[in-house]
This record gives sequence, C-alpha cells and structure tokens, in this order.
Amino acid sequence: MKIYKTKSYWIDKKNKGYFKSGEISSINSNELVIKTLFSGISYGTEKLVYSGKVPKSQKSLMKCPYQEGDFGTDIKYGYINVGKVVDGAKSYLGSNIFSLYPHQDFYKIPYDDVLVIPKKIPLTRCLLIPNLETAINAVWDTLPSAGDRILVIGAGIVGLLTAYLINKIPGINLFVVDKDSSKSKITKKLGIKFLDTIPKKFSARFIYECTGDHRVLNSIRNNITVNSTICVLSWYGDKKSEIALGENFFSKRTKLIMSQVSKISPTRFDLTNQDRRKIALDILETNDDLDYLVEKKYVNFDHLDKFFSDRKNHNNFLCKVVKY
Repeated sequence: MKIYKTKSYWIDKKNKGYFKSGEISSINSNELVIKTLFSGISYGTEKLVYSGKVPKSQKSLMKCPYQEGDFGTDIKYGYINVGKVVDGAKSYLGSNIFSLYPHQDFYKIPYDDVLVIPKKIPLTRCLLIPNLETAINAVWDTLPSAGDRILVIGAGIVGLLTAYLINKIPGINLFVVDKDSSKSKITKKLGIKFLDTIPKKFSARFIYECTGDHRVLNSIRNNITVNSTICVLSWYGDKKSEIALGENFFSKRTKLIMSQVSKISPTRFDLTNQDRRKIALDILETNDDLDYLVEKKYVNFDHLDKFFSDRKNHNNFLCKVVKY
C-alpha cells in the first residue's frame, strides 16, 4: 500500500494548540484508511480539554475512543469526523463515513468503527451525530409524552436538538429558553417556541438544563411541579454546584437526572452505541431543517491550532465545522 503522511491537531497540556506529523505505512485486513473531509468541534467539551479543566476523577470517563496522550499532558482529542475511504476493503472504497476520530487529515480505523453515510445526506449535517446522540439519550432517560409541559434551558446545539426531538411528540407544550434573543431566529426555523427569560408561571413536568451554567438549577425551582424531572445535559467540568434542594425540590418530589452520552440509557439497555448512532443518522436523513444548526463559515484545518485562543470564536452557538 502507499504511505500516507498525516497531520493531527494536539493540545500542549493546556491553552496551546499545535500540529504533529506522522505516517500510515501499513493497515490490518480489518482496517480502512480515511481521508478526512470535515471534522466537528464539540465546543463545550473541547474547550474544557483545551483549558485543562477536566477533573482528575473524570479522566477515564472523558477519554475518546481514538484519543492519544492524556489530560494535563499533550493530548490529541476529538470525536466528530466525516471522511472518505481511500484504502482498505474494496467494498468500502469511495464511501463517505462518520467516525469518532479526532482532528487529523488521514487516519486508519477498523471498519466496524465507521458508519457509512448515505449519499443523499449532506456531509456536514452528519457532524451533528454525537450531539444528536446526547439528545436521544436525554429523551430515553426521561420519556416525555403527549400533554407534557417542557422547558429546555439553553439554546446551544444539545439544547436545540433535544427540543427538536421532543417537539415532534403530539400534544407537547415546549419552550426553549435562552438569554440570547438572537437565537429565536433558529428556533423559529425549527418550529420551536422561544423565550429569552425563564417564565415565572410555567410549571413543567420536564426541565432540561443545557446551558453549562450550574447556577441555572436554582433559577428553575419555581417551575417545578409535583414529580417534575430535571434532566441535566451540561458538563460542568471542575465547577462546584450549589443547589438549594429545599423548598420545591424537596416538597414536590423532584427527580434530578444527569444524562450522560457515554452510557446508553437504562430504558434502552438492549441497544448499543452503534445502534444509537444509526438512529441519529436516520433522523438526519429525513430532517433537512437540521442544516440550520451547522455553521456555514468553516474553520480551516491548518488554522485549528489558533481556534480556541481567538476570542472571536468563543460563540459556541452552532456546530463548528473544520474543513480539510
């Protein structure tokens, strides 16, 4: 086989990005060589890694399938990759695939770890797969149904995808809440009701916390009704959370769920991560309006080492696309 020169993005301990060179000189019979076309930046998580704010107790949980290095040292991190098969099994050659590989221009991977993308799905839309998996897991963790009143706090990618899925259920009364009123333009395109402040008189059976700010938990205590469920999808890193568990949290028997994508919800214990990924791909195939969540202005891969240090990139609203 030909030798492929590689270029990968790394973090130098914290607050500094750089590139490493390498090569692929051989592959096993079960492996493919992928030329990356696009990778996605999972902004909240990757910013925590870049800033060195992953708690020691969570290093094992936070590890990516193809991560190299470790948190607090030099690390290659990321898990949103769309590319084209350029070497390996003939049945895969030329196929576009999704994988959980970090930011790298060429890489090898077992074919069991790739998901072939149908030709009619735009490739950049598939960068939503990991965040859509998070939203699917949140729905499985809570099981909302017809007639439920719902608040989704935080209109980032995860919040919007969670709201999008739940809003498809007939009879749902759902609002997305975000202090950035400009996000109402996106929610309108997705057919979701928007508020720029948490409503004072809206009792919700389910509340989804997607802001990344633990202080929000105390702001929603007046929206709790009897047996409400609060589902936290935010990753707070090493921040300390102070929650006033008295008042409505206690008297109204509130359930608090931390929904985490690395484990399948117990309500769907019979499914695998790959099953959930295929479900996400099926959703993306039939819902063109989800393209509104993908950034139209791309990040050049050769400039990725400066991405997090440039303050103008700190808007983490839409899915950030790295083009190769």
